[in-house]
Amino acid sequence: MQEKRNKRLAVIFAALCCITAATYFFGLSDGTVEVDKNLFKDLDFKEIDQVTLASKQGTVVLKFNGSKWTVNEQFNADASMIQILFATLEQAEPKRPVSPSIRDSVRNLLKADGVQVSLFSSGNEEMNFFAGGNEKKTQAFFCTDDEDATPYIMNIPGYRVYVSGIFEVPENDWKDKLVFGFNWRNFESLEAAFPESQDQNFKMSLQDNYFGIEGMTSIDTARLNEFLDDVSLLTATAFVQEPVFKDSLSKPPALMSIAVRDIAQRTYILELYRPVGTAQQIPGLINNQQWAFFDPEKVHEILRKRSFFSK
Repeated sequence: MQEKRNKRLAVIFAALCCITAATYFFGLSDGTVEVDKNLFKDLDFKEIDQVTLASKQGTVVLKFNGSKWTVNEQFNADASMIQILFATLEQAEPKRPVSPSIRDSVRNLLKADGVQVSLFSSGNEEMNFFAGGNEKKTQAFFCTDDEDATPYIMNIPGYRVYVSGIFEVPENDWKDKLVFGFNWRNFESLEAAFPESQDQNFKMSLQDNYFGIEGMTSIDTARLNEFLDDVSLLTATAFVQEPVFKDSLSKPPALMSIAVRDIAQRTYILELYRPVGTAQQIPGLINNQQWAFFDPEKVHEILRKRSFFSK
């Protein structure tokens, strides 16, 4: 009896092995295949010096000019945002292909409403793909530009994050919030003007290896240096796309304007205005082209008139 039982168990064991093997084999042939984790990152990201993000909302060109990243060749880029971008590119992996039943619709969705990501090195395109996601932004999809390309569900191992989010960031959010960012090696002068009290205007510059105010002999140097530090570290709270004032007629006189010039004769200008309506943030115009809002406490530290520096 025991011998018969052992034979029966052996047959059952062999059958189970066959079933397991068949299940594995047919599972693979049914589309459960290993995905190439390097599908969208098979390149040296250290060599990338331009990233173009094109969508219906517009095109953002992030470019390295040899010393820093710029946004559309007009503004300095936020260094932390650039770090997040490349960290995403380096770590994002395909989790699995999109289900065959919805591949066409996802591919069409990405090409119509997604972001086309193009990576360049020395002017040569190294990679091009579309990024986007579902309506609730709970799944991120990448898809190459090929006509019959397969979209993939993307993730960053160990994190629950919407991978495509960094590519959907609008232009303003890529810009460095630091307004001047000058350093003492390239600083030449600073001019401050007060349209409503012009007798308080002043100009700071290097005089006999020390910073001074033209026309003033008795200066509180501690206040002067603190002021220059506060100006150099001033950051905007947020950039805004639309002008704060509709036109030049509705724009009141500025509270203060600051013009910083460096040794290369480049001038950076900031005009500050009173809050509009019930708003608490201070509106400002940077280089006559970009409106932004500023923290009132930070503005208070630089809203200093000529008499403030008198000893």
